Amino acid sequence: MQDTIAPGRFESFINWIKSIWEAVDIKKWSEQIGGSSSQAVQAAVYFGLGFAIGFLFKKYFKFVFFTILFAMVIVLVFEYKNVLAIDWTALNLLLGLDPTSDFGMLLNTAFEWIKQNLVTFVSCTVGFLIGYKLG
Repeated sequence: MQDTIAPGRFESFINWIKSIWEAVDIKKWSEQIGGSSSQAVQAAVYFGLGFAIGFLFKKYFKFVFFTILFAMVIVLVFEYKNVLAIDWTALNLLLGLDPTSDFGMLLNTAFEWIKQNLVTFVSCTVGFLIGYKLG
């Protein structure tokens, strides 16, 4: 038996999709909300990364959590037994942190970054939450 599509329906559907695609102008849309097209692309990329991280986080949380916990215990036991010596000042410098900084200063720095990159932060957070929900 031969399946046929009603004549003209497929073409009208394709034309409708093309018109929607042509109507979506990221540059115009992003300028209307006060941004640039590069910010819109950056937000989309961070949304995708947040989605992927949220999806994988839900799928593999137990494995990753217990692996990191086990590694931390091993490192702390080795440091306690003087098998391993960690230079915390050098580690802070390697991570780009001020060795004299405390948790409050790090928290303030994080909030300043969020204020400067609000669109990026929101898109990444929304992507993470949607990925976590669907994971």
